[in-house]
Amino acid sequence: MTVCDKKIDIRKISFLVLPLLFVFSFLSCSGNYGRLVAQWGPGDEHTIRGLADAWDKSLVYYTGPSFSFPSAVMFDPKEDGRKLVPDKWLPVKDRAQLDEIVEWLEFRPMFRPILFRILGPDGKPYGYLYSHKTDVLIKAVGYNTLWVSDMPLPPISLGGAAGRQ
Repeated sequence: MTVCDKKIDIRKISFLVLPLLFVFSFLSCSGNYGRLVAQWGPGDEHTIRGLADAWDKSLVYYTGPSFSFPSAVMFDPKEDGRKLVPDKWLPVKDRAQLDEIVEWLEFRPMFRPILFRILGPDGKPYGYLYSHKTDVLIKAVGYNTLWVSDMPLPPISLGGAAGRQ
């Protein structure tokens, strides 16, 4: 065996060890974070229309530059004993504003919103998020309390302007 053969052996071992280290480090850090699970199919009881109809039973927030240009809307059920703490999200004032937010979210045909369940690290449901985006950070900050990061920008069309050369 030559020195070059030893380098090859070390490289083979490193290709096996490094991914395992990455996976274990990720698993050890993921214990304090929540996640989103898409609501799909007939077994899921909630819809965006159902949540909007019962909007007074939840604390409702939206995020984005304005309610006519939203990134997401979030529902935190009032009586479940769990709490969502939104970072820079704004409260929805009334049903008319909620309807307008949902309309604007559904307005962009290339970016269809999906209703997600917000689950805590323990797998318990905390609320619902309606958006096309999934890049939101959800972190446990106390007993039965999740912090939800801001999602400031809605989708923007990158197509050229008409008549532009």
